[in-house]
Amino acid sequence: MADSLSVLIPAAGYSSRMGKLKGLLPLPGGRSCTVLKRCVDLFQDCGLGHITVVTGHAREEIESAACRYGCNTVFNPDFADGMFSSIQAGVNSLPASTEAFFLLPVDIPLVRTGTIQRLLLTHTTSSTQILYPVFNGRRGHPPLIHKSLFELIRNGEHCEQGLRSLLSHVEHNNPLAVQEVATCDANILFDVDTPDDYHQAYSRALVLGYPTKEECDCLIKEIYPMPDKGIAHGEEVARVAVCLCKEVNRYMDNPLDASLCYAGGLLHDIAKGYPQHEATGATWLWQLGFHSAATVVAAHKDIDFSPETSLTEKELVHLADKIVRGSRRVQVAERFAEKMEIYKDDPLAVKAIQRRLDQAMQIKKAVENLTEKKLNEILDIRE
Repeated sequence: MADSLSVLIPAAGYSSRMGKLKGLLPLPGGRSCTVLKRCVDLFQDCGLGHITVVTGHAREEIESAACRYGCNTVFNPDFADGMFSSIQAGVNSLPASTEAFFLLPVDIPLVRTGTIQRLLLTHTTSSTQILYPVFNGRRGHPPLIHKSLFELIRNGEHCEQGLRSLLSHVEHNNPLAVQEVATCDANILFDVDTPDDYHQAYSRALVLGYPTKEECDCLIKEIYPMPDKGIAHGEEVARVAVCLCKEVNRYMDNPLDASLCYAGGLLHDIAKGYPQHEATGATWLWQLGFHSAATVVAAHKDIDFSPETSLTEKELVHLADKIVRGSRRVQVAERFAEKMEIYKDDPLAVKAIQRRLDQAMQIKKAVENLTEKKLNEILDIRE
């Protein structure tokens, strides 16, 4: 499938509102990471190799960078006419074997790999002409556009206001030609036009590894729906993990990320009911591009910890889960007592439960030693 799909990244504009070339602005991800490279990496990481960057203004600089990133380039001599002229130039350069192409303007660099994977999966069974990623009911980038529209794009038919006019025309005449693909990725809606946008993009790029609260909400309601009881438990685990994080951060030189604790706590049981639910949930999150959250979720049931180990978000979420029964805060020992009673006649199960209890108690002790406070005091749990 990857051989039949192409990617167009228009990067021909003046960047007048930014004041600098947007495509070459640095972003977190290594010394050579730029806005353009993040766009390219997104598709390369998903196995898509035919990527074309459309150049115009500052042609040599953009072409040089695109070649370093392993992309094809095509120059749009009419770039001053606007983005649609760049889309036309890009479509004119596509290989004859192209069945469809992704369109991602260079100023939308923070889309996650999970979004592309969901579009690719839908494409395998879809006969529509346009696939849109959607977040909270809003369509974003990159759409996947079928070859049946290539000639209309080349000729500019129904494109009075650019590509959007054509896509609207297609949908108006045949609503079944369009399909929406739900995502939990707010960055499909986020573009980088101004210096303020860029500063926000830089901050967002640092925390792409876990979902925001808004993305979490979408994830547990649309992508992998959780039952109300599971959500209530996750919300309380998240609150406890954040409470622990804020307290331990008062004593740490390198503070932990409370937002990662929240996401990990809320989502730790996202695959509850599936075999090895901690590993399954971690796999789901990893596939969506939430790698940091996946690592936390994978460790919420079993974890290796010793007193010499530094506390991380993983340990705090692990402990938080052992302090919450249902949606109520309890003593660590109380959380395990019920399991012990249920499996008291199974020596192997009792051994595993005891090991987990010991680990939780070690983490509890580490938190109390660091903060010089009892866990009950930090969390306001009654004896």
